[in-house]
Amino acid sequence: MKIVQVLATSGGVGGLEQHTFNLANEMSLQHEVHMIAHPCYAEKFNQQVHFHSVDFARSRWNIFLLWQLKSLIQQIQPDIVHAQAGKAAELVSRIRPFLANVKVVTTVHGTKKNKSAYLVGDAVIAVSQALTQGIPESKAHVVYNGVYAQPSLTDAQKQVLKAEIDKQFPALDADKKNVMCIGRLEPVKNIALLIQSMQGIDANLWIVGDGSLRPALEQQVIELKMQNQVAFLGFRTDVRDLVQLADVVVLSSDREGFPLVMVEALQADKVMAATKVNGVVEWLPEAYLAEIGDVQGLQHAIQNALNVPAQQDFQPLFAKAKAELTVAAMTEQTLKIYEHLLKA
Repeated sequence: MKIVQVLATSGGVGGLEQHTFNLANEMSLQHEVHMIAHPCYAEKFNQQVHFHSVDFARSRWNIFLLWQLKSLIQQIQPDIVHAQAGKAAELVSRIRPFLANVKVVTTVHGTKKNKSAYLVGDAVIAVSQALTQGIPESKAHVVYNGVYAQPSLTDAQKQVLKAEIDKQFPALDADKKNVMCIGRLEPVKNIALLIQSMQGIDANLWIVGDGSLRPALEQQVIELKMQNQVAFLGFRTDVRDLVQLADVVVLSSDREGFPLVMVEALQADKVMAATKVNGVVEWLPEAYLAEIGDVQGLQHAIQNALNVPAQQDFQPLFAKAKAELTVAAMTEQTLKIYEHLLKA
């Protein structure tokens, strides 16, 4: 099977990008995979993936971008064109009339009111059940995001990493439990809500990630006199190791598609507390969920997660995540959708 993946973002690496890197790399072990993406992502793919560099920083209305994309796909002559997320779906929808004998697949990664661009797809994949809303049942498929298993740190490695963090943030009580959140410090992640929720909870808060709201969030911590409780770890490349030091992982977002943070936390056997965003509500038990934007609700969910029974409640989810939320499972389900389209 000859497959073209289109990723039309340009710069950041979030859940959408990581999903696409993993999917293309895994598919390339069995099929001929061509990746059309911004040059900044070139090194994210293995040598089997045929990488085609396109400047997607240009507007989705740019005629030269549309022409370049159409010409590239015509030149490759794939069986399947798979557009990842909104901009890619919109671009492919505009050049669809020029793509004869090609099956098109689109993937919805986040909450979108208008899904018309995705409907160009002969099949539309959603990364959570909630995201299938507005898609005809005949086209809709749910494929959860998966990640590669992360090797567990030894106790000695955990101690070294913990000592490094403790040394960096001496104001924190090193003997207290650690609540961790991982994400971009941007409005949609609502870290301000989480900081408020942590007031009165006897645990440290490690905030892993960076973004435009960092100065405002640091100021909030000072105003609430929480400097002895909250640490900003900034952008880290060892996030999946750091997760293994958490007692609880928290997601305070206002919107999500299917958060990779949840996948990674569950695979690392970490209990969670979260707002009721897409994907999360399909997995986590009610006692560990809060309404979006609800400070007291999130505080209650975090306290529940810090209690002893939480580990028992989550045990079945840890096993389920290791079985179902993997790159292999995600790839296999996606390939089955392709094969079904080609037989139709």
